[in-house]
Amino acid sequence: MAVVFLVGSSTLCAEPIEASEGLRIMADRNTGNCVSCHEIPAWKESTQSANRLTLQGNFGPSLQGVGARYNKEQLRQWVVDARVIYPNTLMPPYGTTERLNIPARSQNLLTQKQIDAVVDKLTTFTQVSVSTKNEKSSEALGASGLAQLQSANAMSPIGLWIDEGKRRWEKDCSSCHALEKVVKTVPNFPKLDASQKLINLEDQISVCRQRVDKTASNQSFSNDDNPTLELSTFLNDSAQQLAIHIAPSANSFHATIWKQNLADGEKLFKTRLGHMNLSCQQCHDGKVGASMRAQKITPGHPTGFPAYRISWQGLGSIERRIRACFSGVQAQVPSQQDIRLRQLELYLKTRAQGMPLEGPSTRQ
Repeated sequence: MAVVFLVGSSTLCAEPIEASEGLRIMADRNTGNCVSCHEIPAWKESTQSANRLTLQGNFGPSLQGVGARYNKEQLRQWVVDARVIYPNTLMPPYGTTERLNIPARSQNLLTQKQIDAVVDKLTTFTQVSVSTKNEKSSEALGASGLAQLQSANAMSPIGLWIDEGKRRWEKDCSSCHALEKVVKTVPNFPKLDASQKLINLEDQISVCRQRVDKTASNQSFSNDDNPTLELSTFLNDSAQQLAIHIAPSANSFHATIWKQNLADGEKLFKTRLGHMNLSCQQCHDGKVGASMRAQKITPGHPTGFPAYRISWQGLGSIERRIRACFSGVQAQVPSQQDIRLRQLELYLKTRAQGMPLEGPSTRQ
């Protein structure tokens, strides 16, 4: 058994589930949400729809036949704290918060009564699996449509942000900056500013906006407010196909600070967090190509930001995406512009060193 990833806050399906309490808990996004990572044949049989709400993941092994492989106490241990059985497991501990880094809350993921119901249901999964392949994958459902949107930003919602960003640039920025020169710096963020603070492109835009708007000189703009996103989207669109180039300053003192930020970002990338007890590395290195429900896991290269995500129904910065990952593993979410977000972005960009920027992209 492997990790269960909590995404969103709504219940899993739109139709009533005629199933046991244990199966309901395993299928509900608010509780077990096991179907995000495991194929659960009983759930598959209880739903007639093949839409993305009823898709099951293959991040972990199928649960078909699990009741024949383990006795009831073993199944309980897997659910309560699988680390006792396998220390490096990706299965989150549902019955304890011990040895977890910055969990979002102090309560266990499941109550004892809920764990009992899940274990009782697991003991009934005794039939040996014949095939665990989903009829429809996330790729079949969404990749072609997303690719069409990505290839024609002018025909997608992203075009609205690009147009507004261009208008803002011409109104507020072009008198001070040459567009060609600024565009060439886009692949170099995040980087240290004059005060040795690590900033990303949206931070730099915020500084410039404060300079232009004298009434906002003491205001810190969000990376995800519309004016900032519009300018970032326009600049990233203009920088498409330029290679990511992240490097320390030639100044040895600045380079030391830069390297420490990079090391902190790498440490965070490899640290298990939250109730899910899952690190970025375990997904974006170890499980690339696997599916969590309708989402296929990628290497996590940040080449396509800002991104219009269908699940957001809007555009968002890389900061928003990283904060969403903290939420996804049920960890305490850093505040906006937290240095950890910049450090992690820096490390992610170094992993993508030399890759071309896609410009703003469309994602599920």
